[in-house]
Amino acid sequence: MSFHAPEPLKIDGSELYFGIVAARYNGAYVDALIERVSAVLKEAGVPRANVRLERVPGSNEIPYLATMMAATRQYDCIIALGVIIRGGTAHDEVIAHSTASILHRVAMQTECPVINGILTVNNTEQAEERVNGHADRGGEFARAALEMARHKVNYVQLLDEIDAEAAADDINDLFNKN
Repeated sequence: MSFHAPEPLKIDGSELYFGIVAARYNGAYVDALIERVSAVLKEAGVPRANVRLERVPGSNEIPYLATMMAATRQYDCIIALGVIIRGGTAHDEVIAHSTASILHRVAMQTECPVINGILTVNNTEQAEERVNGHADRGGEFARAALEMARHKVNYVQLLDEIDAEAAADDINDLFNKN
């Protein structure tokens, strides 16, 4: 586990909007992530009214709701929160890989940043360390969301100043070639 997170930036979040999609599975750990994310967003000046929290059954269901929230274009960033604990089969790996892939695709296709805050751990001790211990992954996810939301707002403004239709076509061309 890395403890070398980037130095936090001072970002005024007072005009930013966030969607949070959080799993209910492994709820105590996910609730701790939500608390840290909420605290860091509040510290950055994000009004409570600018944050919408939605819960889904498990991490596997997160990409669906993240897609729907991003498609509304109401949010500057979506934060996906879940905890996947390794079991006796490869089920955890399937869920972790598929959700990561889909969340990345959602961000690229909707032009809304999505922070993958789905933790994958080997046991409950690792989960505890990451959500309530020294690691503070919830805080890291919130700081990443603030930074990416600011980037989105800045580039949306820039694209509004240039030919946005041509820029969108260029973006679509980039992804349709692959």
